[in-house]
Amino acid sequence: MSHAATALPSVFDDSHHAATTPRKLWRALQLGPKYYLWDLPRYFAHRRRRQLPLWDVAALTNPLREFRPKCPAPALLPPQYEAALARFVEVGICLTIPRERLGKLLQVWWQTRTIQGDVIECGAYRGATSLLLALLGKLHGIEQKVFLLDTFAGMPAVSAYDLGRQNGEFRPSADQVRLIRQQAESLGVSERIEIHQGLFADTFPALVARDLQFALVHIDANIYQGTLEACHFAIPRIRPGGAAVFDDYNGVCDLGARLAIDEYFANQGVKPQALTASSACVWLPESTS
Repeated sequence: MSHAATALPSVFDDSHHAATTPRKLWRALQLGPKYYLWDLPRYFAHRRRRQLPLWDVAALTNPLREFRPKCPAPALLPPQYEAALARFVEVGICLTIPRERLGKLLQVWWQTRTIQGDVIECGAYRGATSLLLALLGKLHGIEQKVFLLDTFAGMPAVSAYDLGRQNGEFRPSADQVRLIRQQAESLGVSERIEIHQGLFADTFPALVARDLQFALVHIDANIYQGTLEACHFAIPRIRPGGAAVFDDYNGVCDLGARLAIDEYFANQGVKPQALTASSACVWLPESTS
């Protein structure tokens, strides 16, 4: 057995999400009644308030999606994926994104590898996913920078649309930005990442003047306002053939994010397509010129 294969269990930190069937059942019993009896009726009311179609039948199945996660076939993942995970183990980096969602994200990234554009992660949390994309880009000689945007201080103020979230969630250590820079140095990808700390409303304006174009946009803001701001900034900058992945579009606790995404695409005839569990994706059509 290879070193990378033996390292796989230790590189994923599954402590903060339901990673096993018993834990998923327990989570369903905790969240299910509230979701159907409290959150969904208010979500439908919010859709009307935001002038969206009232009925969103797919939202009814969100609690079931975690029970049928789908991992991409190994052949669809970037080559050297396991080697990159092994490097994470050596450096001491843990991934908090579930294995299935990471696999689908990497599959999308690999499909966009020929697109001339960077990667932006709006909601980077501890930065591990961005560092992995930067490392894989280096291993494959892809000229691409990864932008990490987050408060790095936990969830900002939630709105009335954010029925399953609370202020201050996902708060990393106080020195998280320093730690990410240290980890990037250890991985040899310091020149491939760019960190922007603060609210999106403060960090996006500083990037507007730059002619940024993206091959992949990963939005994982969890709440309505941050998700809507990320959509408005990042999606128009996606190159033809690129993609946007929404980590929490089908999340049981993230109906505010779903509302924001549907609001952004309301007049475009676009609906995100499910990837696995809570994640979904939109592909930008390739140029025909």
